[in-house]
Amino acid sequence: MLFNALLSHSFVPSDFCKGIIVPLLKSKHGIATQLDMYRGITLSPVLSKLLEMVVLYLFCEFLVNNDLQFVFKKHSSCSHALFAFSESIKYFTSNRNKVYAALIDASKACDKDLHNGLEELNFNRLKFIKSYWGSTTP
Repeated sequence: MLFNALLSHSFVPSDFCKGIIVPLLKSKHGIATQLDMYRGITLSPVLSKLLEMVVLYLFCEFLVNNDLQFVFKKHSSCSHALFAFSESIKYFTSNRNKVYAALIDASKACDKDLHNGLEELNFNRLKFIKSYWGSTTP
């Protein structure tokens, strides 16, 4: 009933959009005093995570991404992206071609595809989801 009310009124409590960021050491073999040896994870409220799962279940057909996107997709991860990249390099270098790569940090860009896919939803659902995910993105 709570989630139905939130969806029908396009409202997300501000506490649902808060979390605690905890640093995790990437490798126990690294130097623990270096900041780049840590990655942050966010501990979110349980109700917030449940709401996110419900929203993803209800609207997953509208959240379609490009085939070349590897994050935020079922059965896909960073490992798949690295594999595709390394296999491409192997293919071209084995055929004696030069390979040039430009690498950028697109960590802020990933949410944009997800938000753009929401345009196909009706207005109330769109307003609800944008208020929820929009308030979690800096």
